[in-house]
Amino acid sequence: MRLFRFLAFIVSLLFLLALFWIKWPQFSFFRTPEALSMISGYLAFLLISLTLLLGPIKQWLARFAPQLLLLRRDLGIIGGVCALVHVALVLFIFEKGPQLHFLQSDITAKGWLGLFFLDASVYGGGLSPNFTFTGIANYMGLIAFILLFCLWITSSRYAEKLLGGSSWKRIHMSNFLLFVLVVFHALIYVNSIKGEPHTPGDFLWIAGIVVAIRLIAFVKTVFLRRTK
Repeated sequence: MRLFRFLAFIVSLLFLLALFWIKWPQFSFFRTPEALSMISGYLAFLLISLTLLLGPIKQWLARFAPQLLLLRRDLGIIGGVCALVHVALVLFIFEKGPQLHFLQSDITAKGWLGLFFLDASVYGGGLSPNFTFTGIANYMGLIAFILLFCLWITSSRYAEKLLGGSSWKRIHMSNFLLFVLVVFHALIYVNSIKGEPHTPGDFLWIAGIVVAIRLIAFVKTVFLRRTK
């Protein structure tokens, strides 16, 4: 089992490095922190998608269920690292005052607060929630990161024993909500930032596969329960 986990980790790492190598030229005209933030966000999305696919695959390949559970856990941890890198870089970029081209005319707050608040001080007001499309995308990203962080820190067997099986399971059932938030976060950003190399299709075809396979698994499970 340890050998499988080690090999799976090496293969996963090589896959991510290869994908990074392929993606990097598409972002060469961005500043390095900005390019790294977008690529790390995309890698986190891919890894979250894979963890959702491994659930149904585990049901269909029951013989390899223990290995697939470990793989799903490890991919989730790596995905959490990618998401953490993405968030850290975004906060760093906004704190430095990035020159991003948003399709909005509202004045945002200074620093990373501009991700979530508008600044009406020039009109005698103060900070107000940013409910523009990009602001909503940022709120979605924040909620998604909080969910992912909760999944990340409870991915160990120790955390499962500490929380208890039912509580642990309820926490980890939020992974699909996390996936939906990430998809909409990405789609809004792809359509609201000029010069973004990604297209909606980069996310939609993966999302379609995840939804289709999980729907098939759900229907199959319901059918089998009714026939028993």
